[in-house]
Amino acid sequence: MMVNHQTIAYDKNLPARIRLRDGPDEKCRGKPHWHEELELLYVDSGKLAVTAGNREYTLGAGDVLCINSAEIHAADGSARYLSVHVSHVFVKSFFDAADDFCYVLEDGTQERREMVFLMQKLLAVEQNPFDEYNALFKYSLLLKTLRLLLTRCRREKQLSVYGTGHSVQGDARAVKNYIEVNYRRKIMIAELAELTGCKPNGFTPYFKKLTGKRFTDYVQEVRTRHALEDYLTHDIPVGEAALKNGFCHYNHFTKACRKYYGASPTEIKNQKRGKQVSLPLEIPA
Repeated sequence: MMVNHQTIAYDKNLPARIRLRDGPDEKCRGKPHWHEELELLYVDSGKLAVTAGNREYTLGAGDVLCINSAEIHAADGSARYLSVHVSHVFVKSFFDAADDFCYVLEDGTQERREMVFLMQKLLAVEQNPFDEYNALFKYSLLLKTLRLLLTRCRREKQLSVYGTGHSVQGDARAVKNYIEVNYRRKIMIAELAELTGCKPNGFTPYFKKLTGKRFTDYVQEVRTRHALEDYLTHDIPVGEAALKNGFCHYNHFTKACRKYYGASPTEIKNQKRGKQVSLPLEIPA
């Protein structure tokens, strides 16, 4: 199964992308994909079928759902709904340990009711694009939304968050999700073996069966993709992009970039300058 990485282009003056849609984006309709950004879905009318990780939801009018960073998901249906993608870097600027948690809006809770209220406010602003100050209003609502998620809706991640049962497909999804969350630090093969219920001694060939690549190559690809994305989309030096994404030296990032993209990060930035970036690397099937 091919799982696409979606690159989010943020709205002007906002660390987020806010869209009012009639049905899912045709590029992603029913197709499993992931992105670093937290995503909130609020249904105004109709029905929206969503799969997120190993969970399935049918959202109706007034329902809200939080999709976590790097969580593989897909949506289909004919709903009119609001989607809000919040910058991963922006989230971590407030809470550096954000990746250690998932964010849950439980049924019947005050937190869920407050989030619905905030989404309704955002929806009203989105439907009034002629107000020259609506970006400021959106920004203030985004801050309230983020504060609610980070302070009252966070849950420490457990291994069960990643698991989908001990089928090859389920183990592949679990392993890929785990690496997407933890790639910045050193990951031990024993961690992935424990995640899938396998013995560490025999896990290396199983990992290649799950991903089509050797463990070290796969992790390096993930780090390279994220480091290049940071370097191209944020005004930071090559060395900073390398270090924050798990490389111990920028030379290792440059070498990996040449291996997977055929050019150095600086060369790619010069080629892409002034153009919207769309990174070619995807999570291997």
